[in-house]
Amino acid sequence: MISEYFDDLDVKKEFSQEFISLWSGWLGRDECYKLDEVSEAEWERFNQLVRLLHSEYEMYAVNLENETINKLEDLDKYLPTYAEDMDRGQMNFTTIIIPSLNAVLAETWDYTYVLYHKNNGAVESLKPLIKKSNLYSFSD
Repeated sequence: MISEYFDDLDVKKEFSQEFISLWSGWLGRDECYKLDEVSEAEWERFNQLVRLLHSEYEMYAVNLENETINKLEDLDKYLPTYAEDMDRGQMNFTTIIIPSLNAVLAETWDYTYVLYHKNNGAVESLKPLIKKSNLYSFSD
């Protein structure tokens, strides 16, 4: 299944990107201070989104380092705590395949997740859950 979505460590270029963030768009230079002011409650919105997704979709956790996937059963064992998240590197970021949407949800830097999709309605399907999590989505 990994080869359907990834070339080496990167999501295949055929996927479009929708960004999911605490903010409604990219932060400018004069707004970068906001990154240092993110509270644990604001950060928790991303875990809330993953929980909402898990309640509606079958999902698989991706480990790019080992090139393995595992069906997500127990989210509490998978999702990091705030303290764990503040002390981990890119290889340990959350990466999830949602097969029924033909999509990948990947955590990136600066409190942003990327939804990789094939313009097949995945964004529209997830917008209500993104909004319910008090997050924003946008594309370039």
